Amino acid sequence: MSSILIVDDERGIRALCSDVLGRAGYEVEAVDSAAGALAAAGRRRFDLILCDINLPDQDGVSILPRLLVGEPPPAVLLITAYPSIDTAVRGMKLGARDYIGKPFSPDELRLVVRRALDEDELRRAHGELTKRLAYGSMIGDSQPMQQMRATIDKVAQSDATVLITGESGTGKELVARALHFAGRRAGRAFMPVNCGALVGTLLDSELFGHVRGAFTGADTAKRGLFLAADGGTLFLDEIGELPIDLQPKLLRALQDGEVKPVGGTTALRVDARVIAATNRALDEAVKVGQIREDLYYRLAVITIEVPPLRNRPGDIPLLARHFAEQAALRAERSRLALTDAAIAHLASQQWPGNVRELENTLERAVILATGDVLDVADVASTFGRPAMPSGLTTFTGDHVPTLDELERTHILRVLELCDGQKTKAASMLGINRTTLWKKLRQYGIDGD
Repeated sequence: MSSILIVDDERGIRALCSDVLGRAGYEVEAVDSAAGALAAAGRRRFDLILCDINLPDQDGVSILPRLLVGEPPPAVLLITAYPSIDTAVRGMKLGARDYIGKPFSPDELRLVVRRALDEDELRRAHGELTKRLAYGSMIGDSQPMQQMRATIDKVAQSDATVLITGESGTGKELVARALHFAGRRAGRAFMPVNCGALVGTLLDSELFGHVRGAFTGADTAKRGLFLAADGGTLFLDEIGELPIDLQPKLLRALQDGEVKPVGGTTALRVDARVIAATNRALDEAVKVGQIREDLYYRLAVITIEVPPLRNRPGDIPLLARHFAEQAALRAERSRLALTDAAIAHLASQQWPGNVRELENTLERAVILATGDVLDVADVASTFGRPAMPSGLTTFTGDHVPTLDELERTHILRVLELCDGQKTKAASMLGINRTTLWKKLRQYGIDGD
């Protein structure tokens, strides 16, 4: 049952709305002032607020920002007399959904309320769909991934510039796409550009456009990606490779929302959210003069660090099975199963190439597989480098771990991989459950 708050100082309007909407099956509460509206909205969440513009203590438009709170915020309809239509339009620009003019009939009231609630339901459904699409490729339930998704949820609805950091292959562009498609710009363009792939005038033209005749070969004018992303998002990958001479132009675009095409004399207004990504330490690049300090602080309004795969080994089974399934589809063959031993082997690797390297490994394994099962031998390729169990051989001469220490570390990793399920862990370790319990007691690991 949808809940509705009526805000009007006229007793007759409150009575009419309460009666008509109550009979229509809505839960209705009515107040006679702006103060009463704010108090009621502070106590509970309403699906819709029907608010008169002319209230005795404050006009309805001025309290809109304090009514449009919560997640999701309520739909707000303004009640207005004819002379206040302009004010109602101003209220809609501030977030009101619609308005209804006095006097209105019961049928008009039911229609405008039903339409607003239906539109709200569609908006929520669309928002959930775009969020699922946005997060669809961000696979993993580990704590680092949950924390990153929570940050994306908080940041997506804003227009703040975001700097995404992380090692190569961690999926920084997936995070950028999630920020775009989970936000209010989801219906507009997402324009990616690799700042390291183009140099000089070519990158200048790619970002900001050019006028005809600006340089040799510029036979026609070009808009540039900033203008192509107007209303949407521009993703600047490998921002650390942006030439120093282009950085003032990017800074101006970020500060003033203006771009000037190559060879042009007039700046053009643009509304594009900028998301940048780098695998470099930009603060260090600032110190050596490769990145302007003012540009760095403008880019890093919000920073999101994408965790390397070695910091979320519990996600490897999900990722491996997903990549194997996708590779099988591309190869037009039946789905291949991964043995527990194969999963354990994949989880024991360092993966310096991160998710991209894991994906390539599974792609190769599926293509070369002769059966319907992928075992350790099928996924053991490390593209020319020897396999290195994560955390087991990464030590210095200061302390060489004993075999017991190595075994304890490996058991802990496998238990983490199996979410603490002892039977599954024993199977992956190639021992029976009783042996595992003995080793847990031997190494002082909680066996509950």
